[in-house]
Amino acid sequence: MSSPINKYSSQDSFPRRWIIIIILVLVAAAGFAGYAWYMSQKNSDQLTSVTGFTGPPHYYCPLDGTEVPDRAAATVRPIVFQVDNAPAARNQAGLSKADIVYEAMAEGDVTRFSAVFACHEAEVVGPIRSARLIDLELVPEYQALLADSGSSEGVTAGLEAAPDVPNINDDGYHDIAFWRADDRIAPHDLMSSTQGVRKAAASVGHSLTATLSPLTFKEDSPAPAVNSISVPYSAVVDVGYKYDPASNGWLRFNGGEAHMDAETGKQLTPKNVIIQFVPSYESEIVEDAGGNRGMDYTLTGSGKALVFRDGQVIQGTWSRAERSGVTQYLDASNKPIALNRGLTFVQLVDTNFQASWS
Repeated sequence: MSSPINKYSSQDSFPRRWIIIIILVLVAAAGFAGYAWYMSQKNSDQLTSVTGFTGPPHYYCPLDGTEVPDRAAATVRPIVFQVDNAPAARNQAGLSKADIVYEAMAEGDVTRFSAVFACHEAEVVGPIRSARLIDLELVPEYQALLADSGSSEGVTAGLEAAPDVPNINDDGYHDIAFWRADDRIAPHDLMSSTQGVRKAAASVGHSLTATLSPLTFKEDSPAPAVNSISVPYSAVVDVGYKYDPASNGWLRFNGGEAHMDAETGKQLTPKNVIIQFVPSYESEIVEDAGGNRGMDYTLTGSGKALVFRDGQVIQGTWSRAERSGVTQYLDASNKPIALNRGLTFVQLVDTNFQASWS
């Protein structure tokens, strides 16, 4: 006997199949929509991280770490001004606007400043004095322009043989970049400005931009352990610093007196003080009427360095591999020492120099 036929089986299977298909389609659609949403969020996050759509970009000066308004301000070509430090030249104008100020023995018992200006303008800088052999080292380091009052025969020969030292001096650009101050006594009365030097440089086709390798910077983290620093170059130039908790900086003293900026009326207070020990020697170039010979310095290679910041001292080393390289300051682990943002004074001294702190 044959089995009975279920007359409803074929009719029931038709709607069930469609219901299952519809459910699968809905599940797939929901899954695709969820995946699309996930990918859109992921791509949005990646776009934000790559393009920086979290807010306006920030730009920083490569030489002092302070924030500047735009990319153009961070790529201005530096100027190295030769600034007088004879007693009759004090107080100098404009040094507080510099990014880095180097001090080194010039000749006799007197030091001279090589003030590096990049990201900040100074309406008055000076008194300006003549170029020295040290400029053949410092100017290429910062791809800079040199501003000076002229130079001795021996230094002039060196400058003329150095195409990477564009020389903007008083002899050739007095009407554009230099003037004599009525309230100062010659020869300590020649003044200049950052805008004047750049105008003079542009007039002869020099580039006014530079892309520098930035130094390493950090935010202030005061932990005072050092109160004072002594750098006794000579009886005439006895440099000292005293830690200032209010600014987390170092109040500078020149010849035993507070070293003021003549333009601002405020004491120079760098955020960082570096004592850099370098090979130095007396050259054959006579620099003054007294027959004193100019000093020369070796600023490539490596050596000892003391870095004072946050009221502390870090005993480390300096390193500069080539003439066009920027000096790096390294700790005992050979890692870059992060400086505080702001003005840095670099005291260049001989390898046998006796500096002290307490």
